[in-house]
Amino acid sequence: MLAVVRTHVAFVAGARAAGDGCSPLDFLPEVYHRYSEGRDGSVAPDGLLHYATSEAGRALYRAFVEVDRGTMASKRLAAKLIGYARFHDHHPNPPHLRRTAGAQTVLPAWQQHYVAFPRLLFVLADTGEQAARQRVRDLQAIADGHPLVARMLMSVKAGAARLADLEQHGVNGAVWHSLTDHQRARCGAWQL
Repeated sequence: MLAVVRTHVAFVAGARAAGDGCSPLDFLPEVYHRYSEGRDGSVAPDGLLHYATSEAGRALYRAFVEVDRGTMASKRLAAKLIGYARFHDHHPNPPHLRRTAGAQTVLPAWQQHYVAFPRLLFVLADTGEQAARQRVRDLQAIADGHPLVARMLMSVKAGAARLADLEQHGVNGAVWHSLTDHQRARCGAWQL
């Protein structure tokens, strides 16, 4: 819980330093989304972040924030990323068409809540630089190797950064590693 609060504080402090908008109430913890029946039919990020930039006009961002303290196995981290891909891809069947083979609604389930699918930001807390680099490589391997995740990341921005770097250099600093563009130098959260 402390790592999640520190992440929240880093975003609020970064927004204030940049003249952006992110207040203490713009980080909602544990926002639960159930999108289908069964064990794998939900996502619950550690936080849903609302952030408004002031540069080049005003841009409004939302992000699902996952805080990883380095205590979960890479397999569990992969399951979280795959869960977001399933949420992104899920099209619920309307009640009157549920018995019809292949019936789908036009809109995916996430569009009941969002205009655009939120970015995915993985914050690596309580990890050194070497361990964080390995976690980023693990996330990038999942992004490359899982077809559903790769398809989602064609339209959804995703990145990972160390909490210590966010606190030291700010959330808009060049501390974020893209999960899809491995060759690019680190960037700010909203330039992913």
